[in-house]
Amino acid sequence: MPTVVYPEVTIMWPKMEWGKRILIDIDGVICEYDFPKIVKNFFGVDLSSQSIFAHGLADVLGVAPALINTMFKEQVYGKPHFIEGSLKTLESWESRGYEIVIFSNRVKYMGEMGLDKWLVDNQIPFNGIDVIGSGKYDYHIDDSPSKLAATDSHTKLLYTQPWNKRCLDINECFTRVDSWQDIRKEVGG
Repeated sequence: MPTVVYPEVTIMWPKMEWGKRILIDIDGVICEYDFPKIVKNFFGVDLSSQSIFAHGLADVLGVAPALINTMFKEQVYGKPHFIEGSLKTLESWESRGYEIVIFSNRVKYMGEMGLDKWLVDNQIPFNGIDVIGSGKYDYHIDDSPSKLAATDSHTKLLYTQPWNKRCLDINECFTRVDSWQDIRKEVGG
């Protein structure tokens, strides 16, 4: 009986070589929300953007965090309103091979799978979700000073919003950015 010899076959999976690793928040960075309108619809209270002096709306309004959680739970599934330049920049980073990792409080309202689906449904480029911000990143972009301070990121970009303007940054570890144009200057793309 003849022997059949097959050539050696090596299956090669492409090794992903990422460019820059970027950890990024959604709300207040990629997407904007009319917080005064949301508060008005939920609580019936008029609130100006300037009166939002802290990242935690529970502290601003003097209500239990559970009420804020309920309010946000009703809002997070809606259609996003992108901050000018955010989506185009994310698409550019994706095409350059940058690793885009989402770090958002939305996880507590949507769960990781729900957030993943929402990102895909709304065509927001991303490569992963970091639930607790535990990885090492070249850049972290957020509107929450406390989230920025808690991550292991080389460059921490604080996206200016009314609720973080009073941040003292006593450790001088943040670079403040006011727009996606500023972000592109810092990160590239």
